[in-house]
Amino acid sequence: MRIVTILSALCILLCLAACQPSEPVCPEGSVTYQDRAIPFEISAVESPAPARETIDINGKPMAFDQVIRGQLCNNHLSGTVYVDCDVVIYEWDTVSNFLDGCDFTVEPGSVIYVASHNNTAYYQGCSSCHQSD
Repeated sequence: MRIVTILSALCILLCLAACQPSEPVCPEGSVTYQDRAIPFEISAVESPAPARETIDINGKPMAFDQVIRGQLCNNHLSGTVYVDCDVVIYEWDTVSNFLDGCDFTVEPGSVIYVASHNNTAYYQGCSSCHQSD
């Protein structure tokens, strides 16, 4: 009877240990929030196509067509995109509408992995959640 109790306790402990939340991908303070009174830069010159970059997602290397660092606003995303931890976005009050006032587009069929959302993949872009109607 004692063995059954010990085994039951071990099983419960293992289950509880498995339910611990994972560490966030982005360290606290890595996302920078910019005052809306300060507009983001708009590049007048078309920049060359970025080189593909490989990033580990859940322990597996993945190739990305674009990796976004710095300002998120005024970007045009296409292909497989990774939004890194060190981005700059507009600050907000109650609704996370930090894409309002940005020239931000996502090509249809693009997949966007967002580090600050624990590397979750998004298939419908970002505007539906982060831009007012």
